[in-house]
Parts: sequence; C-alpha cells; structure tokens
Amino acid sequence: MRPLSRFAALCLLIAAPLMAADEHRQIENRRLSWTDFRGVPEADKPFDAYTYWTVHYRYEAPVREGDGFRITVRVWNQLGDRSWVRPHALRGARSAELLNHEQGHYTLGLLCALEFKKAATERRFGPRPQVEIRDLFDQVLRKYVDLEKTYDAETQHMRDRAAQRTWDQRLAQMVGERWVER
Repeated sequence: MRPLSRFAALCLLIAAPLMAADEHRQIENRRLSWTDFRGVPEADKPFDAYTYWTVHYRYEAPVREGDGFRITVRVWNQLGDRSWVRPHALRGARSAELLNHEQGHYTLGLLCALEFKKAATERRFGPRPQVEIRDLFDQVLRKYVDLEKTYDAETQHMRDRAAQRTWDQRLAQMVGERWVER
C-alpha cells in the first residue's frame, strides 16, 4: 500500500552512454510473489506492504536528424530492494488480495516505463536533448505517481474489492495496449 509521496522511492539514471552492463536490462512484465519483498518493514508506515518500483534509462549520444535530434534510449523497470511486507500479512486470509494490490503498484511502474520509452523513441528533440529527455521523463513519472495516488484512493488501499477489480481490469487493458507497442 502507499502513502501520498512517491518521489523518494523512484530512481532516475540519465545522461550516460549505453553501457555493456545495461544491455541485459529490459522492461519486465512479471507477476510478483512475496519472496520479491525483501526489504525491512518501515515502522512509520501504517501499511501491511509497500512496493518501491523504479524506472531507469540510459541513452546514446543524440543523433542530428533534420532540425532536431533523435535519441536511442534503453529503459528498464525494477521492483526496488526496499519493497517489504509485514510478516503477519503473509499469514492473513487476505494475503493474496494484498499481493494483488501491490502488483497493481508494480504494474503502474511498468506502464510508466513503457510510456516513457515510446515517447522518447518517437520524439524529435530540440537543441538541448539531454534536458528535454529528463523533462520528458519527469512529466511521465509525475503522471504515474499521480495515478498511483488515485489507485490507492479509489481502491481504499485494496479494501474496496469492487474498485480493486475495476483497477485490475483497467491495468490489464493498459498493459495489453502498451506492451505490443514496445
């Protein structure tokens, strides 16, 4: 589950050429399991679980194309190592529902990565491509941080089961549409 502020949990890597170590990294659409949640529960958070997702990118040097620049960008998402679940939540009857709700947060991070990659790939950048790509990333990130707030508000942090089902369907549809575009 999630408090309103997400910016501290998100990571951004920019302004570096593609490195060999990053070649294997890619956008991952996967199901989470509780074994993925290895972080230490945070005492100041009132939730049973917390998902930290990250979106990273690296790009090659901009290439002039007409009156602008094209950028080849590599984007990947990850479940953050700080993601955690309280031990009592694993034993509860709603453990599967809680994991499903946390999956929704991870899926929003996936959608952020997919949308940013598509936008960066299709865009022709102006005279300051490094600044523009960072601004583009920030814009897409803000959209998904806000969407996470809406997700938690509408599902009441998974307590509204009907709203959770609606969001599950919505997220699946969004991934289906964007996954083929990648």
